[in-house]
Amino acid sequence: MQEHRHTTGLDDDPPATAADALAIIEQEQARREPDLSAYFVLWGALWIVIGTVWFGEEAGFWVPGPAGIVSTALVVVGCAVSAWLGTRMNRGVAGPSTRFGAMYGISWITAMFGTGLLVVALVRLTGQAGADLIPALFIFVVGVMYTVTGAFYRCALDYVLGLVVQAVAIVTAFTPAPWNTLVMGIGGGGALLVVGFVRRARR
Repeated sequence: MQEHRHTTGLDDDPPATAADALAIIEQEQARREPDLSAYFVLWGALWIVIGTVWFGEEAGFWVPGPAGIVSTALVVVGCAVSAWLGTRMNRGVAGPSTRFGAMYGISWITAMFGTGLLVVALVRLTGQAGADLIPALFIFVVGVMYTVTGAFYRCALDYVLGLVVQAVAIVTAFTPAPWNTLVMGIGGGGALLVVGFVRRARR
């Protein structure tokens, strides 16, 4: 009886080293993981616009008022688009992954809402001095969230992003108004855009 042997092509050859095997595993994981680049590009762009709008208002380029309205509208749009993207990526997925995704999303909402309440209390106690710290406080919490996320998922890109955003928050806190909002927008939003583009390029 003739023995049938499975012939392998170049792509089927076993990895030569442990490093090659690890690279193959990481590539396969990248293919299976959802493409989150749109989130980073979306919020990076929104951050830049929000920071620029607040800078323009505080610098006196237009009358007070529109910055708050524009920021609120953009955040609502960002949340709606994020929810839509999440629904598309989670379509057909059930079980622990879905529960974890919901818990993770609730954690972000809780962190942002809680920071907002703390900001209100800070402004009531300190006045304008506390108001100048609002951008720094929000983006510092965002940086912490990304650092924790990167550590949990063992994702160096998200971990470094968190550290960078925290650094931007500290610089923002020591930058006088109205330049602090511009630092927040360009620095924080720019970091998110870079990560979004890098994630997309890796797909």
